[in-house]
Amino acid sequence: MTRVLAGCKINLGLRITGVRPNGYHEIDSLFVPVPEPKDELIIEEFPGDPSLTVFCGLSAVDPHKNTLTGAYAAFTEKVPGVPALKITLNKGVPAGAGLGGGSGDAAALLRWLNERMGRPLNAAALAQAALAVGADTPFFLQDGPCRVRGIGEIIEPVAQLPCHGICVLVCPDIHIDTARAYGLWDKAARTPPQIEGAHGLTKQPLTDNEFCSDVRNDLESVILPLHPELSAIKTALRRHGAEVACMSGSGSSIFGIFGRDSRAGADAAANCFADGGNRVFLFDV
Repeated sequence: MTRVLAGCKINLGLRITGVRPNGYHEIDSLFVPVPEPKDELIIEEFPGDPSLTVFCGLSAVDPHKNTLTGAYAAFTEKVPGVPALKITLNKGVPAGAGLGGGSGDAAALLRWLNERMGRPLNAAALAQAALAVGADTPFFLQDGPCRVRGIGEIIEPVAQLPCHGICVLVCPDIHIDTARAYGLWDKAARTPPQIEGAHGLTKQPLTDNEFCSDVRNDLESVILPLHPELSAIKTALRRHGAEVACMSGSGSSIFGIFGRDSRAGADAAANCFADGGNRVFLFDV
């Protein structure tokens, strides 16, 4: 039995830069891994042909509705002799929060499988398997902040964040479906930029400084009007002194970044939101 921890991320800005003919959205975003919350994977091996059973709590998880099944399938397609597994998933990352919890789980399993099988896949092959699971999954194979573009396959490590300090991450009890969020963006009163062919951005990538000076999540325009409480959290973070406040991914989590000399404001904000029944995490970024 092996215990594996899987992390999550916040998006320090998210711009939708185009829509491919197949409907996939291209983005330009700065993904930042955060130390909490985390999921836990308890992995047990069994003899026999490759197979995977996933439990969350006492219930078996639908194999068509979890990323671990996709990661296991993507790996076993490339590597023979993978053992049968039972995984008990203990969720710490809230679902539907825009933190990439499912993608982090898939990447953690891919990393573990590659180590368990003697590293048969190099970094490029492992990233290819990760992309087959989901657009965010390749990022979680990295060990630090990255600029992520395309549909998640263009990943550039970032040596230093343009915005750093004390982060207050607020996770309200609201589940937002990612596909629905992008669908709402498509249906809004705008014309999504169409991309000819399978690759290429319609806009020039922003500089890291531009991300910091105008940290903006394009999906806020369609999600916040549906959930006024998220707008209220963002406003309150600013009121407590956050230099940057933004929704992560497709929501519903909202984070604020406070300056290093604003610990009192960050602590006050964290206490305020925790008293409101939200899950709140405070850490340095």
